[in-house]
Amino acid sequence: MRKYCKAYKLGALRQFSSWAEKPGEDRQELSDDEICYLWDDYTVIKSPIQDEGILFDEVTSEWKDFCQRSLGFEIPEDLLYAYKQPSEQEDIESV
Repeated sequence: MRKYCKAYKLGALRQFSSWAEKPGEDRQELSDDEICYLWDDYTVIKSPIQDEGILFDEVTSEWKDFCQRSLGFEIPEDLLYAYKQPSEQEDIESV
């Protein structure tokens, strides 16, 4: 389940050398100024709410590296608790 996303202008994401935008039904040509959302699983979706409108889902180590290094994408430290396994959370709570 996705828990975190960050908004970017599409033009920034298109800088990735292997960017291959997925065509969508009834989707017009999107401009570089269009806002889209990079999710914690490194997929790019048009909307922050729906699972529709996938623009990019070719997740590779190169893509992850681009997102982290070029875009500065990372899950904020104060949200990392949401990604811990239940046993890890219990360890934290017992301290």
